[in-house]
Amino acid sequence: MAKLTAADASGSAGPSAPAKHVVVIGGGIGGLACAFHLLQRDPSVRVTIVESSARLGGAVQTTTVDGLVLELGPDSILRSKPAGIALIRLLGLEGELQDTEPDSRVSLIARGSRLLPVPEGLYLLAPGKFWPFFWSRIVSWRGKIRMLKDLIIPSNPVEDEALGPFVRRRLGREVLDRIAQPLVSGIYTADPEHLSLAATMPQFLQMERDHGSLLLAMRRRMCDQHAAAASGPRYSLFTSLRGGLQRLTEALTERLSTAGATLLTNTNCTGIRRRDTSWVVQVAGSGVVAGSGVVASSGLVASSELVADSVVVATPAWAAAALVRDVDGELSTALAGIPYAGVATVNVVFRRNQIPQLPKAAGFVVPAVEGRSLIACSFSSYKYGGRAPEQLVVVRAFVGGALHAHHLERDDDHMVAELLKDMRELLKITAAPERVVVTRWPRAMAQYHLGHLQRVAVIRGCEARLPGLALVGNGYEGVGIPDVIAQADAAAGRLMPGLSARV
Repeated sequence: MAKLTAADASGSAGPSAPAKHVVVIGGGIGGLACAFHLLQRDPSVRVTIVESSARLGGAVQTTTVDGLVLELGPDSILRSKPAGIALIRLLGLEGELQDTEPDSRVSLIARGSRLLPVPEGLYLLAPGKFWPFFWSRIVSWRGKIRMLKDLIIPSNPVEDEALGPFVRRRLGREVLDRIAQPLVSGIYTADPEHLSLAATMPQFLQMERDHGSLLLAMRRRMCDQHAAAASGPRYSLFTSLRGGLQRLTEALTERLSTAGATLLTNTNCTGIRRRDTSWVVQVAGSGVVAGSGVVASSGLVASSELVADSVVVATPAWAAAALVRDVDGELSTALAGIPYAGVATVNVVFRRNQIPQLPKAAGFVVPAVEGRSLIACSFSSYKYGGRAPEQLVVVRAFVGGALHAHHLERDDDHMVAELLKDMRELLKITAAPERVVVTRWPRAMAQYHLGHLQRVAVIRGCEARLPGLALVGNGYEGVGIPDVIAQADAAAGRLMPGLSARV
């Protein structure tokens, strides 16, 4: 078995070089950001990134064709979480930030064959303004009357509760089915009967504790003008980069390459283990991209070892569980306990004159009770300007998630046929699309079930007992890009004291 040391991977000569070596397993946004933050703290650290696929960037993927900018993965960064914007600034990309179009900061909810606007002031689960919700047709009069019982229902403060039982208890089943489930599913692709509020939206548990009523708490919350600026999701807080979010991962790759990092693609990590004070990472593959010292494609044989001072595991939790099985059984078990759901994004391009009734909005969500194949649709070329030629419109559909996993079992042709049927009914489209691009992301969306915070506490406790190991990913403290970037920065900070010490 060949052994690939830090000096071998980087092209540097001599085993006496004092620089410490870090292997980052996973070349998605978490792994790239962690490597970048390590080198920001200490440029002498040697970094090797090991990625199993042919490209770096993970789920952040943009394709540009015939004037179209198509996001195949996530399309936005939340401004209110600072880690994402901070990284963009460090990379010199602040001038490329692109906010959502002001006249498209409205979201819609499907009911029957209609798309109804989310009432102004509604925040995920509950309304903060009475009259807009009173006149909305999303919830029936019976449902609105039931919701008012929230004002008199005694509070039942608990440490955690699933979204479904919580909303049914306080606001009623119809509010859950018609509002909370679709809006939250658009973020977490989750089953509300299992989604932990403490891990995802603890503010609602706090509202019940502090005010005894969600409606009273939301009424007071409306003094925050940011909450009332848009209906449904606060689209004024979302941003992207001109040309797509892949600009972020491309910039990270360029900076890492310039800094001398070795970036291996088409290279599988098959396991890690401790050896004295070092870490040994077993890899198999031959692909290599960028890096000041590029290892030739024949530099890695069928099975090799990377010896490192620290290891960052920036993979989904289920993959991390397999990697650390021989290191810590308790850690492996806790990681394996985090479930994941798959999702598909389908970019559908129409001629603008084929859909004259397309609403001027960011998009719409579809309640599961509607029985459709869609979770949601985003009007990409309305949401962000310059994403399509004037005569074309891009509609980005989402299929799958925890409640619709069976739709992902169909082949692309059948899946597209079903979602186009839904689009015809909801968007009044009669013509065939100009282009359809299907991208599947199996086991990509971490599901924060009840007990998630306790499980993550166990994971972080095990991590702390293993010097030189760090875990980064969407399975831990947040599923969004800024959440993962914040984890990456924190991981770099935890590892740095051991890496800065010279031997």
